[in-house]
Amino acid sequence: MASRRRRAPLGQQHLSERSRPRAVLVDEDNPYSTDPRYALYPYPVNSAGHRLQSKVMGASLSDYLAMGRENLCLSRWSTAGARDGVARVVGAYHPDAPLVLLGVKVARAFGLRGAPFTWGCHPVPAAGGPERRVVVFLPHPSGRCRAWNDPDSYESARRALRGAGVVD
Repeated sequence: MASRRRRAPLGQQHLSERSRPRAVLVDEDNPYSTDPRYALYPYPVNSAGHRLQSKVMGASLSDYLAMGRENLCLSRWSTAGARDGVARVVGAYHPDAPLVLLGVKVARAFGLRGAPFTWGCHPVPAAGGPERRVVVFLPHPSGRCRAWNDPDSYESARRALRGAGVVD
């Protein structure tokens, strides 16, 4: 009988056990599904995931789907649920994976305030104390967010994403 190694709880894993995608895209919640596999999913057309992939990032579908995509709340938005989600997201991904925070509510759940279309290195809450992470602040990619009405907004977003190493 082979012995199986027990995995440490999220946030207490050795760094080599934590996922290391090119970036982690962090949203509020998913109105279409509670299944975490569909977080920021690029369908249906005109969903937040579709706008983020095609219009904001200009990424191929395969590159986009290879990134970490997370909702802080697995059902409806709540501040307490979002804070639990922050711990889950930070614990699941390697510190080298930049975090792309979508919207003011998500940034506040991380305890951060950043100007839209900017990036930098910020301390984020983690199980063993704050971890410094590369963070990109973008307005939420929903169709209701007016920040995207500015014709320069998409290029500003891509400039921040390129600076953080999220897109080429």
